[in-house]
Amino acid sequence: MTLPKARRDRGRILTDKGWKRIWDAIYLKFADRPGLQKISELTDPGLNPKSPSFVSTDTVSNILNRRAPADKAKIESLFAAFGLRLEADDRTSGDISGNLAPATTPQTPQNLSELPDISGFCGRREELGLLKNWISVDRCRLVAIFGMAVIGKTALSAQLAKQIQHEFEFVMWRSLSKGPLCQDLAIDLIKFICHCQGKKLPENLSDGISRLIEHLQAHRCLIVFDGVEAILDTGGLAGKYRSGYQDYERLFKQIGESNHQSCLLLTCSEKSRDIALLEGQTRPVRSYKLIGLEPMAAREILQERGLVKEKSWDELIECYAGHPLALRIVSAMILELFDGKTSEFIRQNTVFLGQINHILFQQFQRLSVLETEVIKHLATAGMPMDLAQLRGGLSAPVSTSKLMEALESLGWRSLIEKIIVSGNVAFTLQPVVRKYAIDR
Repeated sequence: MTLPKARRDRGRILTDKGWKRIWDAIYLKFADRPGLQKISELTDPGLNPKSPSFVSTDTVSNILNRRAPADKAKIESLFAAFGLRLEADDRTSGDISGNLAPATTPQTPQNLSELPDISGFCGRREELGLLKNWISVDRCRLVAIFGMAVIGKTALSAQLAKQIQHEFEFVMWRSLSKGPLCQDLAIDLIKFICHCQGKKLPENLSDGISRLIEHLQAHRCLIVFDGVEAILDTGGLAGKYRSGYQDYERLFKQIGESNHQSCLLLTCSEKSRDIALLEGQTRPVRSYKLIGLEPMAAREILQERGLVKEKSWDELIECYAGHPLALRIVSAMILELFDGKTSEFIRQNTVFLGQINHILFQQFQRLSVLETEVIKHLATAGMPMDLAQLRGGLSAPVSTSKLMEALESLGWRSLIEKIIVSGNVAFTLQPVVRKYAIDR
């Protein structure tokens, strides 16, 4: 009689739930993404009494990357090192191929009543890839997207939130267009996350921010604040908060600097000064300047609008710097006046603004006196100018440091562009901005 061979125990592999639990615990423990060596060291019982046995870097890699099955005892040790108890649904039997058993993913609680319609969204593949990497891989705590008015910041953020929402326990979208007070908004977020089950709500801003940070530590949340420019001041340099809204600077600073597992995503037509101080290429606070659409996506807009396909499309896209709304506005005019023939419009040798006038009017209302003069000088000159040329052409003497502040502010507002001319830095305007500045 031939006895059946004993089935070899090929170890265990983390389920989606278990994988998420251990990674959340790792990011809660370390301020930045740790290497395998650091994680392995934390499992040494001599250094960490919570861990029953040491787990090598190779085994840590197999467990965290779900590359190959690992002994149940090793997985338990890794979990214990981070204060977790391995549960039955955290693991599943594995084979050499590393195939995973199906895992049930819970529905993410969402509060997206203010989320805009993004049915016409196109392009932005590179931007989405970069931002997803910042949030999902680098685990950034605060990400700010800034750029010219109606360049597509809100649509990009909405598309991004839609694509990564499954990675979070809670997803919340808030528009700041009506200028909610910081304390009211913090309490609103707390109420949504904890459902106020028998807990007293904080009565002041300090307690409110502290309580919110606690929830951002306990749960992985994605919070989007859209239209942050509504709480920023006008008539001065970019990035300063309106009277009564300075508390947001405190909120953003604490979210950016506190150790938690969540992400706050901001959209704004200008970069704020506190974000500029907090951000860095390897830090958990980063900002991204959104510019116009790449040519292929811009052509999709012209095609969707019904323009006659011509080589002159590229010239039109360059003239309007791929600005999606500007292209839609000028396309409507070309259809109406030139039967959809872009070449006929290009022959007029002009820049059509139409409804773009109102958008630029609102942005120019935010400028300081010196910023307005700098733009006017660049517009009338009609050519790039370096720092010395700009300073020499202003109507009244101004120090180099003051001019540099104004140029930095205009860059944060996306109203000037920096280029290299003969090896030197020079500043210029997009055709649309130049046309508006000359006409106003």
